[in-house]
Amino acid sequence: MSKSEWFIVDDVSKFIESTRVLVFNSFGKTNETELDDLSFLLADLPKNEVDELNDSLSQEECMIIAKDFIKQEHNRKTKRIRNIISNTKYMEMIESFNSRMISNMLNHLVNRGLLETAYDADSNDFVFWIKDETENRETD
Repeated sequence: MSKSEWFIVDDVSKFIESTRVLVFNSFGKTNETELDDLSFLLADLPKNEVDELNDSLSQEECMIIAKDFIKQEHNRKTKRIRNIISNTKYMEMIESFNSRMISNMLNHLVNRGLLETAYDADSNDFVFWIKDETENRETD
């Protein structure tokens, strides 16, 4: 088993913002050429993508999720607190952001009436399917 590397996070808010942009940008990308030109900066995204990102994965949600992964370390000599994260925890945080984004997207589609949903007790999870538009039409 390899030893974890730890990283100091100087600006937690900017770190979270960059990570959620990464998650948003990499969503649905499957090959290396698509992943080569990923942006990590919110300012690099067009306004419509910024709006979609904020709607599907807000900064506030990510800040709350990140609290489970970023540790605060107290330096006894300097009496300062610094924020740290391991490479393993960072990957777990990325997965958590991705799961939240997918959940939020599905929720938005259900709220707009584009998807149907139900709880499946056998799988102990929610299931989704495309709404059948022919169900609501009257026949002659």
